[in-house]
Amino acid sequence: MFGKREEARRTSQEIKTLIGAGCIFEGNLTISEGLTRIDGEIIGNVNGNGGLIVGEGGSIKGNVNVEEVVVYGKIEGDIKAKGAELKAGSRVDGDITVQELSIEKGAIYNGECRMDQSSKVETSPTGSPSS
Repeated sequence: MFGKREEARRTSQEIKTLIGAGCIFEGNLTISEGLTRIDGEIIGNVNGNGGLIVGEGGSIKGNVNVEEVVVYGKIEGDIKAKGAELKAGSRVDGDITVQELSIEKGAIYNGECRMDQSSKVETSPTGSPSS
């Protein structure tokens, strides 16, 4: 999982895609390796092999299927990832399937959780998640 120092390093150096505050993206988003940060709004599913940071003002209305996710904002949908961190002030309404989960005091989580060793994201050569 991302430690504070590790997260700061990744955030400042490896963000490949940024959906900025005030931006609304409608449709499914496929992310590549590296980090994607959402400070705006995504209406659709987010899939891929990279890491995802949902900023304090960020929101996703759709399912998330990524390698790792750190949530400061809001997700309305299911999460499937190798690891997930719900930070204080975040909100997740949906089921979570992960290998590792961290929920800070002050985070809101409404859903079912499954700890599964096989929850690592697998994608096809086109970048689409496979089941």
